Formats: sequence, C-alpha cells, structure tokens
Amino acid sequence: MTISTKTPFLLFIFYSFFFLGNSQETRNDSINLYLQQIDYLIANKNNYKDDFIDYEALLLKKERVRGSEKVRVLIKLSKSTMFDSLENATKFNDEALQIAQTIWYKEGILNAKYNQAYFLLIKGNFDQSMKLAEKIERIDYYNQFPKIYANVNNLKSDIYTERGEFDLALETGLRLLDRAEKYTNEYLLMKAYASLSHYYLRKENYSKSLDYCLKGLHYNIKFRNFQKFYPKIDEIARMSSKLGNTGLALELYHFIEELETKMFPLGEYIKSSIYMNMAVLYLARKNPKRASNYISKSIAINLKKNYKFRIPRALTVQAEIYLKTKDTAKAISFYEKSFKAAEDINAFDVVKSNSFILSKLYKNRNNTSKAYEYNTLYEAVRDSLFDSEHEQKIIILEARRQIKEVTHKKEILELKNKAQRADLNLIVIILAFIVVFGFFVTFSYIEVKRKNKILYYKTIELAVIQSESRKRPAHIENPENVSFIEIDVEETEKTTNLIDDDIKNIILSKLEKLEKDHFFISSSCSLHQVAEQLKTNPKYLSQVINQEKKSNFNNYINGLRIDFLINKLLEDKDFRDNKISYIAAFIGYNNANTFNTAFKKKEGILPSYFISQLIQESKVNA
Repeated sequence: MTISTKTPFLLFIFYSFFFLGNSQETRNDSINLYLQQIDYLIANKNNYKDDFIDYEALLLKKERVRGSEKVRVLIKLSKSTMFDSLENATKFNDEALQIAQTIWYKEGILNAKYNQAYFLLIKGNFDQSMKLAEKIERIDYYNQFPKIYANVNNLKSDIYTERGEFDLALETGLRLLDRAEKYTNEYLLMKAYASLSHYYLRKENYSKSLDYCLKGLHYNIKFRNFQKFYPKIDEIARMSSKLGNTGLALELYHFIEELETKMFPLGEYIKSSIYMNMAVLYLARKNPKRASNYISKSIAINLKKNYKFRIPRALTVQAEIYLKTKDTAKAISFYEKSFKAAEDINAFDVVKSNSFILSKLYKNRNNTSKAYEYNTLYEAVRDSLFDSEHEQKIIILEARRQIKEVTHKKEILELKNKAQRADLNLIVIILAFIVVFGFFVTFSYIEVKRKNKILYYKTIELAVIQSESRKRPAHIENPENVSFIEIDVEETEKTTNLIDDDIKNIILSKLEKLEKDHFFISSSCSLHQVAEQLKTNPKYLSQVINQEKKSNFNNYINGLRIDFLINKLLEDKDFRDNKISYIAAFIGYNNANTFNTAFKKKEGILPSYFISQLIQESKVNA
C-alpha cells in the first residue's frame, strides 16, 4: 500500500482519536464515530488484504507456501472458521501445530496451543481451557511474544469471569492493564480493555463495561481487526440496551446487518450471541413474542454447535420471557434447565442467581421442599470461595487504578492549560484532591492495621476460653448405646418433618465423638460422608447442624477446622514455621485460597497475619 493510500486513513484515525480524547461529546457520538471508521475500513478493504480475511484466498495460499509461513496461514484459516465451524478450525489449527513442532517454530506452537485453549472455552470446558492457558503461561515468553501473553491473560480473565471467580478475573484484567500501560503496548491495552469489559458486564456494571468496550474497539479499528467488529458492536448494543437506550441498540443491530453484506458472514457463534441479546432487547421493549422468536434461534444454535458456556444464559433468558408472560410453570422448567447446564460447566454465578430465583418461585407456589432445596444450594454457593471479592489485594489494585486515572487526568489538564493561566485554580483543586485522597488511603491503612490487631487478640482470647471449656467433663446420656443405634429415617419421615428429640440427641452425641476424633481435618469430609459415618440421612444431619450449631454444614466444618488450627498454632511453635499451603492441607483444605477465605470469614484476619503476629510475640517474650 502506497503512502498516498495510507494518508487519508491515518489522518482519519488521528482526528478521531483527538476528537474523542478532548471533546465533551456523548457516548452516542463516540459510537457513531467508530461506526464511520468501520465503514471507511470496509469501503477500502482492498487496501488491507493482509488484514481482511479472505477464506478462499487463504486456502490457495496454503498450498503455495511452506514452513513458518504455512503455519501462519493455517492459524489465520483456523481463526476465520472458528465462529462458524469449530471442527474446521480445529483441523487447521492441529495441522499448524504439527508443522510448527516439526520445524520448532516457537511462535507458531504457542499460537496454536492458545487457539486450543480458546476452543475449549467456546465448548464450555473451562477447567481444561484454564489448565492449557496456565501451561502456556509458564513459558517465559513475554518479551519475545507479548501478543501471546496478552491473549492468554485475556482468556484466563474471561474463564474466571464465566466461572464466577470475579476477584481473580478483576485481578488478572488489572494486572494486564498495568503491564500494558507500563510498556505502552497498545495490543496489551486492547486485550486488557476486553477483559475488564467482560468482567463489568457480568457484574452488571453496564456503564463501566461499555466504557472499556469502546476503548477496546478503538484499538480493534486501529489494528484493522475485521473479525472482531461483529462481536464488539454486538457487545455495545447489548450494554446500550441494558442502560435503557434500546433505540441505539436496534440501530447497531441494523448496522451489523448492513455490515454482513459488505464483509464475510457472521458465523453461527456470533449469531447465537446476537439472537440472545436481541431477545433481551425486545423483552425490555415489552415485545415478548419477538423476544421468544430470537431466543429460540439462539438456543437452537447453541445446542446444535454445543456452545456449552452460552447455553445456561440463553435458557435463563427464555425463562425470563415466560416469567414476563406469567407462565410460571414453564419459567421454572427453563430456570432448572439453565441451572443444570450451568452446574455441568461450573458456571457458579448462573448457579447462584438461578438457585435464588428458583427458591423464591417454589416458595410462592407453596412447594416448601423444593424451595428449601434451592435455597440451601444458593447459600452454599453464596458462602463459597467466589464471594471473596473484597480481598485486600483487589482493593489495593483498584485504588492504584483510581490514583493512576486521577494522575493521568491531571497531566492532561496541565498540558491543556499551560497557555491559559486563568485555569490554574482547577489544577490546584485536582492536586488538593489527590493529597486528600492519599491521606485518606494512608489513614485507612493504619485503621486496618489497628483493627487487625484487635481481632488477633480477640481470636486468642476466644481460643483460650474454648480450650478451657473443652477440658470440663461432658455429660452424654447412654454413651455406651450411641454407636449401636441406627436411625429409621423412612419411618420418621412418614410421621413428621421434625426430628425426634431422641434422634437429635443421638446425632449430636455421635457428632461430638467425631469432633473429638478430629474428623473434620480430612479433605474428603462432606455432608454425605459424615452422614454415612453417623448412619443417618444427610438432610437430618444438615437440619440438626442448622438448629443446634446455628450454622450450615460448610460453616460448621470451617469453624471446627479453624478452632483446631488456632489451638495447634498456640501450642506448637514449630508448626507455625510451615508454609500456608501445608497448613491448609493439614486441616483438610485442598488449596490455600479456600483456607484463607474461610479463616478470614471466621476471624476477620488472614492466617498469615495471625501466624506472623504469634511468631513476633514469641520472639519478644523469649
């Protein structure tokens, strides 16, 4: 492409960037400007043949080239077909990987493995996709292959978001953004904005999600990433609809229809998303008939192509449509289908939201057993690892982002007002705000340290009281008969929904014996496993724990584990020197994150802080 051909587009991009960065135009104006840029690119696509994916041309080129060039062509073919046929995409990608490994073309190998991980995400195999992404990430390749680094971290953030691990999704996205800004890498910026847009979309902060999406679209246009135009416009339409601007959303979907006549076909993967979002749009516009038509198309594509991670949300939309039309029975049916599909792929945010809705719907229909079942599931997921979004590291990362944004705004204002001294007061106000904000952050940090200290001494005090109470002799009626009595669950269920006092006392007695044997430090400890040991029904055991221990089963086990650990840490100085991962495993946790969450939830402080304080005090008293 000649310089004269490039010049108009470069001027257009420069003008657009300057206009968007310095004007007070509305979001609608920004969106329209981006659509104009896309129209310009499509009209001049013949000037960007290396960027515009031409499937037939790539097939011909594949037969003419060899070595690393053939790998790159096969990777492009794989990407061009993945939104319509994962089978063809996988075939091209496998061939690229085989050739790359034969000639030891490292970039080709990494790109092909990243594609494999991405395909697994589309299929809803989150765990396998994450394992492959982490395997790729272990290779030290950032300086050599920054694009692959960006792609992998964007993928990880998306997986965390889909699984409901929102704290990890936000952390990954913010770290990617920090690195992008540190090295002024625009490709990393594009991927960081994509990660954060997806995160805030799932958190239903549509305004912030749209802001990040528009920032990402700017770089997709700049890199002439034609394949991303459809999904990005779909995302903008979806968020505009959620923010109440359904008119703009409809205009954007009309734009996509026009765009398809000028570019390549949408592909089934993108169609399934567009149909689902249009169903939500028409539901918001109080047109359930059209909404139902679109969601039916989306569900059909998702089931046919086995897009597992989209199926739960599509089924949820169908349930919402039935709920709006007062067909509660069908709404419940589809919520349950969505719940099952989400459970199969560990999409915990959908599991949590749908179990809550189902518990309310069944309660309204006076089906107390089903309401209890789904409410119990909701509380179990709600109290799980994925609610640890307010960890200190996340608060710190977000604070850094806010400070960085304020600093960036201050620098722009300083440059803009260099020749206009009359606006100096505005700069002084911003500087004062930063100072006050810094003072507030410092004060908050000191206050957190003070509270942690109080919680530390409170934890020790409670541990001592509990230890003394355990030394007192326990009075158990007929202890010699407890282990030989089995509970006739079926007969009891026939007579009453309440547990007989004798049965309850037997369960409590057996449970007390198990507590003395420290059954809870086994990593396989579960409600069903404990119920089998006690020769009772899991539902009865759960009810006894709820009534007598004033807790659900998970919190009950966590409480026993943490109390046991605190006593051991107080008594065994050598045990304090072990790593957190070993200590977590010692008391039955499969990973340190779950242990940290449980400890902090119960005691208000992290175990690392508690142990470090114990060690410090033992040194002072030595």
